[in-house]
Formats: sequence, C-alpha cells, structure tokens
Amino acid sequence: MQSPQIAVMFPDTGLSVRDAAPAANGNFVQLRQVCKSYGENIVVMDRMNLDMRADDRLVIIGPSGSGKSSLLRVMMGLEGIQSGEIAFRGEPYIYGADAGRTKRIDTNLQKQIGMVFQHYTLFPHLSVLGNLILAPTKVGGMSKTQATERARTYLARLGLESKLHAYPSQLSGGQKQRVAIARALMLEPKLMLFDEVTSALDPEMVIEVQNVMLKLAEQKMAMIIVTHDMHFARSIATRVVFCAGGKIVEQGSPAEMFRSPKEPRTREFLEKVLHFD
Repeated sequence: MQSPQIAVMFPDTGLSVRDAAPAANGNFVQLRQVCKSYGENIVVMDRMNLDMRADDRLVIIGPSGSGKSSLLRVMMGLEGIQSGEIAFRGEPYIYGADAGRTKRIDTNLQKQIGMVFQHYTLFPHLSVLGNLILAPTKVGGMSKTQATERARTYLARLGLESKLHAYPSQLSGGQKQRVAIARALMLEPKLMLFDEVTSALDPEMVIEVQNVMLKLAEQKMAMIIVTHDMHFARSIATRVVFCAGGKIVEQGSPAEMFRSPKEPRTREFLEKVLHFD
C-alpha cells in the first residue's frame, strides 16, 4: 500500500532561482575537462564537461561504475580531481592538481551545497536535533537557539516533529532519510545533491522520501540526483544525463532520453531498465 503524500511547505530560505542565478550566461554549475581516477587504471571521470542552470533538476543515470556517485562526491568537495576545473554560481570552485594552485577548493562555496547519501550517514550517538544543529552551530556560526528553532521548523514540515529527541536507531529508514534531507537543508544550500537516497528503502518508505524531493523541486531547488529509479527520474528531472565509462554519453529532456535516445549505448542501457521495444 502506498503511503499518503506528505505535505511539505518549507520556509523562505533564500532558495529562489533568481537568488541562485550566478552570472549573465546563466551557468550555475560548470565542469570543464574534469578527470578523476583511483590509482592508475580506474577512471571514473574522463574529461567530463557539464553545464547546469539554476533552475535545473539534473538526474544522472547509468550503469554501476560509470562515475555518477563520484561526480556528486567531487561536487561536494569530498574527493579531489586530478585535472580540470569546476565553477559554481559563476565563481571558480574546484581545481585539479594540474592547475598549480595551493588552494584547490573554495570552502565558502562548498558550504552552499548540501548532500544526502544512500545510507543516511546520521551520527548514531546524537539525537535527531543533535544531528540537525551540529553543522549550523559548528560551521555556520549559528546560535544553538536559532539552529534549534530552524530544526524544529524543518522537522515539522517533514512530519517528524515528534522525533526531535529520538536517536537514529529509533527511526525507520524513511524517517532517517527525511532527517538526512532536513540536516542538509539546515545551512540553506543553493544546490542539493542526492546519491541513490531511496535504493536502500522499502517501497512505502521510497514514496515518503520521493514526495519530499518532489516538493523541493516544486519550490525550484537546484538538484543533482543519482538514481536507478527511471520512473522517478521522469517525474522530477528537467534534464537527464546518461554516463558510462566515466563519460557523459548523452543528455536531454526526459521525453528525449526515455522515448528516443540517440546514442546506441544509452538505448542499450534503457532497454534493460525500461524494456524498450
């Protein structure tokens, strides 16, 4: 049985597209010739180029090992790149080691990006409230009182107000993932990254989390989403990007990508997951 949709109304947190728009050319995220590898033989990003607008909800699809999650981890600043560069909101953000710069990431821009992981990554020794206020108070310079008030607001919007003092071990998978989304929103990011956030959930819990993401999409939150759920990709994406072998093979609107992909490799992949005729 499907769970009812969760009514989510987020407070005004400066997430409008107009506020997020960076420069006259409208490019919100730009990757230029980005290369990343593990060791000498495992290439996960091979001279990758990508442009994203501030009003995009970019869904990344592709087979395992194609570089999808690596792209998100690089964007979040969790992993470095060997070469190339990334701009965010019209400003230089991340450089590869080949750039000859001592500072390879702009940490001020990094704070404007939130990420939700597949396996929640909540701190088990902290309550829900403790998880939510940790970054705002330690990194964002927010008072505990202000952070607590914001946490209560988000949890109420997500139907989790009764879980304020609960610990992760006391939550269902869907509740943990909604807490993780609330935590990522606490610093009022301009871009949200979602890495297979529903793949470990039961079907009913998947709907809970997807409803929250769809509500964020309605409010014009910029997102990059990695998912294997093609039906959800269709419903939330403004643009779909297919990756394979560390390269962007093809990209386009959901209608273009799911109805008439141009590249044989894209069609081969979608035939397997959508049973194309």
